[in-house]
Amino acid sequence: MKRRQQIISAFIFTAAFLSATFSRPEARASESVAAEVFVILASDRDGTIAPALARISALRQPPFNGFRSMQVLQKSEIELKKGEPVTVTLPNGRRLMLKLKQQMPDGRSKVQLSINRPDQKDYLPLLEVIAKQGEPFFVAGQKYQGGTLVIGVGIGKRVSNG
Repeated sequence: MKRRQQIISAFIFTAAFLSATFSRPEARASESVAAEVFVILASDRDGTIAPALARISALRQPPFNGFRSMQVLQKSEIELKKGEPVTVTLPNGRRLMLKLKQQMPDGRSKVQLSINRPDQKDYLPLLEVIAKQGEPFFVAGQKYQGGTLVIGVGIGKRVSNG
C-alpha cells in the first residue's frame, strides 16, 4: 500500500512539474493581443487613396471599392486583454469600444465592438466579429466632413503603414 502511495505521489509531482514546465508564456499571452485601430475618411469624390490603404484587399471589394478617395485620419495601437474593454475616441467624438472575448486555437480572435456617443443612444450597439490575425475588418457608415468614416481594426499585428 505504501508503494502505491509513493507511485501516486510521484505521478502527481510529475504531472505538476510537466504542467509548470510546458505552460509556455505564449499560452498565457493568448489572453491578450496587440491591435491597431485606424480611422479612414472615405469619399466618393475624386481624390487619392493612401498607398497603405490601397494594399488592403478588403478595401478593394464592395462596398468600399466605391470610394474614390481614402485618407487615414487616425491610428491607435492598443492591447486587448480578454474581457477588458478598450475605448478609442473617434474624430467625430463618438467612442469605439473593443473587447477581446476569446483567442481561438487557429489564431483568430473573437472581438466585440460598439460605437456610441457619450450620454446618447448607441450608433452601433454591439457587434461580434471573428477576426483573422493580420487581416483587418471594417465598420463604416458615419458621416464626417463631407465623407464617411471607415473604421478598420487589425488584430494580432500591425496592418497599415500610412
